[in-house]
Amino acid sequence: MRVRLSIKRSFGELVVEGESFEEVAEGLKGLPEWLAVIESMVAGLEAPVSVGGKEDLKGLVEATSRGPVITVPKERLSDKDAICLLLYASEPKPLQPKQIGELLMESGRHSAGFGARLSELRSEGLVIRENGEYRLTAAGRRRAEEIIQRLRG
Repeated sequence: MRVRLSIKRSFGELVVEGESFEEVAEGLKGLPEWLAVIESMVAGLEAPVSVGGKEDLKGLVEATSRGPVITVPKERLSDKDAICLLLYASEPKPLQPKQIGELLMESGRHSAGFGARLSELRSEGLVIRENGEYRLTAAGRRRAEEIIQRLRG
């Protein structure tokens, strides 16, 4: 008896076939790694050259299907600066706190305290919260541009 398992994903359909359930189960063991590879390849194909039309972010932030992802090594950027860059890259669209956390994780920044950093940025007048979403103020935009210049310098 031939066994066939079909899995639908956002990028298409994956099919695993085998002569028995055991063979299909064995084939599924490597599936998580393959899904990660396929999803990163698909995200790479979807990524535009610039982020939100901002050429100044090229090489610092990469656009993915999930949103902007920071490519700068973590040591070169504080968490507050990373949040500023994410908000700058996502303009004019504001981001919800959950989205910011997810994009920080995608960027390799596992910061459980990012909510506190958002509060600090608000206190400094760099971000504003409207309807539960965050966006940069004019001062925040200037700060993001200074961060970009520093990283390029």
